[in-house]
Amino acid sequence: MAIRANRSQLIWSPLVGWVLLTCAGSVAHAQMESASPAAEILFEQTPAVDIPADVPVSSAAPGLGTGEVGIALGAFTLYPSLEVQGGFDSNVYATSAPTVGSPYTLIKPVVELKSEWLNHSLRVVAGGGFGFYSNATSQNYWNGYVQADGRLDIREDFYVTGLIGIRRQTEALGTPNALVASAPTVVDSIPLQIGLYQRFNRFFYDARVSATRYRYIDNSIIPVGGLPGASRDRMEYDESVRIGYEIIDGVDVWVTPGLNQRIYDQFINVAGQQRDSNGWYVNVGATVKLTEKTRLEGFVGYTNQTFLADGASTPAFTFGLTGSWNGYEPLTIRPAFMRSINESAYSNYQNYVSTTLGIDFTYDIHDAWKMVGGTGFNIAEYNPAPGSGVGPRTDYYWRASLGLLYSLRPQVQIGPLYEHTTGSSTDVASGGPSFTREVISIRVVGAR
Repeated sequence: MAIRANRSQLIWSPLVGWVLLTCAGSVAHAQMESASPAAEILFEQTPAVDIPADVPVSSAAPGLGTGEVGIALGAFTLYPSLEVQGGFDSNVYATSAPTVGSPYTLIKPVVELKSEWLNHSLRVVAGGGFGFYSNATSQNYWNGYVQADGRLDIREDFYVTGLIGIRRQTEALGTPNALVASAPTVVDSIPLQIGLYQRFNRFFYDARVSATRYRYIDNSIIPVGGLPGASRDRMEYDESVRIGYEIIDGVDVWVTPGLNQRIYDQFINVAGQQRDSNGWYVNVGATVKLTEKTRLEGFVGYTNQTFLADGASTPAFTFGLTGSWNGYEPLTIRPAFMRSINESAYSNYQNYVSTTLGIDFTYDIHDAWKMVGGTGFNIAEYNPAPGSGVGPRTDYYWRASLGLLYSLRPQVQIGPLYEHTTGSSTDVASGGPSFTREVISIRVVGAR
């Protein structure tokens, strides 16, 4: 079955991927309450970001705004895509001095198989990212994921959802919570989620339980103050239920209470700490779907994470806003706002509150020309671990990107991309960021 071109209007740029990456910890997916079964972001090491595992290839691959994508395979449609990116990174290690610049190459294949059944649904998606730095080979990396998710219809407006996957991701230097190491740390994760959705006239509920296994792999000596992978390995669980009401067609309001548990493999880590914790949260939000191309979802809420060892807690007001706005036909805007409590990779800090404000856009200039870009700002507020003797620390990251894409043909685009990143901190001496980074590249993107 051929898929109409309007599915390709959502372009997931490196900027938006980075913005969501900055707060893509365990609580983030629970608090954003994505309409898709998966809400965690897989990322490449900077400068490039993988397509999130919950975004269809047919809509995530940039540059396919005028042609049809998808290959019919019986009752399924196959969406293959490939992006090749080459350019120059002025500061591969994201350090103040000395800086190391390097040409780099990124290859990102993705393939999605999606059912076209009248009832039920099944999707299998696999992707990877292979990065190569000629002047900094220790930063070469590969990421990948395989994921299956779907829906089992019990009857109309009553169904079960599920997801399972295997993911490998690199902790990107120049992003919050990434230790500066000679070779980046890799985290393998196995997410599992089951949900139950039911609607009664205009009332509905969406109950979900999830479990994710995290395992960290150190590829170099961990810097002073950092936790080794064995002290970060853990299980995370989340249970939530969204209860809502459709006030008018296309507009839902809802409230979502939820719980989470974070259980580390090491009861006492190498720093003599016990980091297991329990948390709870309550979010109040709304989902607005005005057209097929305009859908926004936002919430405000409150969360609290309590450590089992000493009863210390981290409270925070939270918020989130995601979606896509296309009120002016040539322009598509995607906000990416989020605030959450994330686990820390440092022994002196028990966790950090991440606040991210980002916006991304796509603008159809004329015929075959398209402009893409955006900007994002992240604040990471680290909370000292009891007995560490350090004070609070706040890291700041700002990133902006701007690029052009030219359609060589409906399924193939090429164009330049410029990215700027700045990192600063209230405590550089303890490991906070202090760098400026420029990336210039050429992208070639194709999909079938």
